[in-house]
Amino acid sequence: MINIARALGLSALLLILASASALAQETLSELELLRKSAEAGDSAAQFELGNRYLYGDGVVADDFEAARLFREAAQQGDNNAQYNLGVMLMQGKGVITDLPQAIEWFLKAANQGDAPAQFTMATLYANGRGVTQDPLQAHMWFTLAASGGHRAAAANVVLYQELMSDRQIVEAQRLATAWVENFNAQHAEADDSATVREAGQ
Repeated sequence: MINIARALGLSALLLILASASALAQETLSELELLRKSAEAGDSAAQFELGNRYLYGDGVVADDFEAARLFREAAQQGDNNAQYNLGVMLMQGKGVITDLPQAIEWFLKAANQGDAPAQFTMATLYANGRGVTQDPLQAHMWFTLAASGGHRAAAANVVLYQELMSDRQIVEAQRLATAWVENFNAQHAEADDSATVREAGQ
């Protein structure tokens, strides 16, 4: 006579295994779609796949592959990839350490309004690491990062001001205001160009 409890347990086990297999196939399909998008040049897919390789999320962790994908996305203007590539270049993770190149990528991301990159530029200028120490640039980038919601930057603005003269603070604030005005003007031009293209279609 078949033990009903054992038969039910076996059925439940088979159901769990079937569900796990379906989930694994679904995850694999999702990963394959992501790979195909990345290979087709989709910068968002390259960035996401790069993060997966960086953290070993659904793939075997591979810093070299992460850096390669971040570079591809960064070259297309993805600010998140630019920042991540900068960090990897600064730390020598998956690539040869190259601080000057890291700073180039941080600056590209910072100029797109990326708060972590702006904070990094501020600390580099504050400490004179890879750049000439410049309190005005440091304060400007801390201010911009703080306005982007970076908490550590907000605290640093206050602390850093104590090391500056009133004249330096005014000049740093002028630089930050000029940066914001230039940033807004560039985005307004881009929006206008997009509107003209849409109207012409």
